[in-house]
Amino acid sequence: MNRSRWLTNLGTVRHGRTEFRVENAADDEADIYLYSPIGGWFGVTADEFVRDLREIDASRINLHINSPGGEVFDGIAIHNALVNHDADVTVYVDGLAASAASFIAMAGDRVVMAKHATMMIHDPWGITLGDSRDHRKQADLLDRLGDTIADIYLDRAGGTREHWRDLMLEETWYSDREAVDAGLADEVAGDAEAEDRFDLSMFDFRNTPDHLKTPRSQAEREPTKREAEKALRDAGLSASQAKAVLAGGWDANDDGARDESLKELAAFINGLTEGARA
Repeated sequence: MNRSRWLTNLGTVRHGRTEFRVENAADDEADIYLYSPIGGWFGVTADEFVRDLREIDASRINLHINSPGGEVFDGIAIHNALVNHDADVTVYVDGLAASAASFIAMAGDRVVMAKHATMMIHDPWGITLGDSRDHRKQADLLDRLGDTIADIYLDRAGGTREHWRDLMLEETWYSDREAVDAGLADEVAGDAEAEDRFDLSMFDFRNTPDHLKTPRSQAEREPTKREAEKALRDAGLSASQAKAVLAGGWDANDDGARDESLKELAAFINGLTEGARA
């Protein structure tokens, strides 16, 4: 019999009451503090988190994270609940967003790293009791879960699934600024944001990181799904309306229709972006 527990981080002991609370920050704003491991054995469960999240009807949520991670499925459920909430979600990594907490952070419309905060991504792992079939089944499931988690990072930061799986397999740790440079966060708290970056793709440097090989203008690249949704919401659409529009592009089943929809969406979204900059 397979006695597996699907975890991205194991070994954190629950000492007393975990730190998870929801506070009203203002009339139309709520703060959530996720200062806890993720999962039923030692931290806040998806059921607990989503139950409290459903009670929030504010238009803005500030999610503060300081967590070592925990159970994969609880983390994915929390991530999806935040993505599907109608509020604008800003995630603040106050100390640590590791493992499952890192992909929960990806649910934010904006992700802010506190100075000296840390983010870590790695491949999921678990413990299996059983015969050889149980171990093979677990290995296959862990690979599928790894792909799922990599796609969450991909949706925010771009790149490829293989790129993120490689970084996950290496167990990659990011400082505050490194998380921004990797595309996993938008800013370091207190830092002035630069409107544009140098395009290093025009220089013949030997080891220029891929994320610095940016096109010379925003219009030359296709926006990520996360950028597309944010642009549509900034233009006045609700979260559900933005998702419905994107369903004809990123989520379309027919490759031909998807490619054509993506071209139209990219042109429309880039138009919104240019209009906002003018």
